[in-house]
Amino acid sequence: MKVGIITFHKVNNYGAVLQAYALQNSIQKLGCQCDIIDYGRKNLRDVLLWQKNKLKCFLKGEPDYQGYSNIEFLHMFLTTMFFNNKVVANKFGIFRSRLGTSRSVNSDTVKELNSEYDLFISGSDQVWNCGRVILDKSYFLDFVEQDKKKGSYAASFGIKEIPDKYVDDYKSLLSDYKYLAVRETAGAGIIKDLINRDAKVVLDPTLLLDKAEWLEVIGKKPKKKDIIVLYMLEYSESLLKFAQGLSKKVNCPIRLLNKPFNHKLKEECRTDVGPIEWLEEIQHAKYVVTNSFHGVAFSINFNKNFFVEIAEERIRGAMGSRIKSILKTFGLEERLINQCKQANSGNVSNLEDDCSAEDYASAKEYSSAKDYSNLEEYSNAKDYSNLEEYSNAKDYSNFEEYSTAEDYSDFQEYSSVEDYSYEDIDYKKVNQKLEKLRLDSMRYLKDMLAS
Repeated sequence: MKVGIITFHKVNNYGAVLQAYALQNSIQKLGCQCDIIDYGRKNLRDVLLWQKNKLKCFLKGEPDYQGYSNIEFLHMFLTTMFFNNKVVANKFGIFRSRLGTSRSVNSDTVKELNSEYDLFISGSDQVWNCGRVILDKSYFLDFVEQDKKKGSYAASFGIKEIPDKYVDDYKSLLSDYKYLAVRETAGAGIIKDLINRDAKVVLDPTLLLDKAEWLEVIGKKPKKKDIIVLYMLEYSESLLKFAQGLSKKVNCPIRLLNKPFNHKLKEECRTDVGPIEWLEEIQHAKYVVTNSFHGVAFSINFNKNFFVEIAEERIRGAMGSRIKSILKTFGLEERLINQCKQANSGNVSNLEDDCSAEDYASAKEYSSAKDYSNLEEYSNAKDYSNLEEYSNAKDYSNFEEYSTAEDYSDFQEYSSVEDYSYEDIDYKKVNQKLEKLRLDSMRYLKDMLAS
């Protein structure tokens, strides 16, 4: 079987290119040929239409579903400039050369691929976010002529609800899929509401590969460093202050993986981080402090001590539910940093005193590596060709057993810094659960490919 994946592989974003690599690699492990469809969308057009739509919503008094202010939009644009500087962009290009791709196509020519693939897959990433791609129907496989050749894996909407003007389009486009699997339970809820179908909730592709497989990608033997890696997908003053407090508490320096624009920082800031360097930094770190979903995902995969902050709901849409979902899945709710009132109000002058790592209790040494470093006792990650020998579907076929978006009441006990409690992560248990979910998600892929 030959499979074509359509996703955001061209964007210079760590999570985007790493999930594309992971999904392609996972399908190949199941014995199939697999290409990333080299689909080109007009990024500049998307950005301009996005801002144009923001202006229209403002003038008409209509809700803006993305929720970005003009200043926030400018910050995002400047962050994009960082990822497109010559050094970083070149490293992304080198990493993309690892991907097997189809010939280059666009919205007019992508339909020519129908005869070249037996199955097309949407995802992962926010390929179904109408705010990101102005409802580019190619990501919904509208060019595929046979419905039986349509599937999705860990596709994401990235928004909490579908704008009214797009509801009919979504209903029509999603109804044609033979297989539907999404990354978040919120996405499964949207599909249920739209077309009354039950979508499978699966692991993000980056978690389908285990630590050993990612170390092969890095290609170097990691050396542990007493360093706090700070990766901010969106600049956060409160997250920076937390990292600074943690640094004082554990006597570790901070290293930022991207330099915020218009901010003079005393901490070391790397401006040359491509995908491989990003993986290296996460793997080498003693602590990871982030507001990125994939920052959390790789911290878990690499068994790292991490803390995560969730951006305001209006800024990152479904990001909060994604992060809360993965924390709840692995019983790591206590890793969530709650923004202090000063941060929410924009007053951060006393934030270090009120929201420092001192308030989050003392940092203790991790459980020894012998507790979780050897995953071979759970599975052989090199061969998923016969999944049944590793697992029985009735044991954990329902991912929602481990991750439900309906109840996040557990997070309420950490509503203030005074209530925060710190315990070392028991990665032995986390790894056991991760391996079960990995097998379940691989089983879904195998079933889809066998159809």
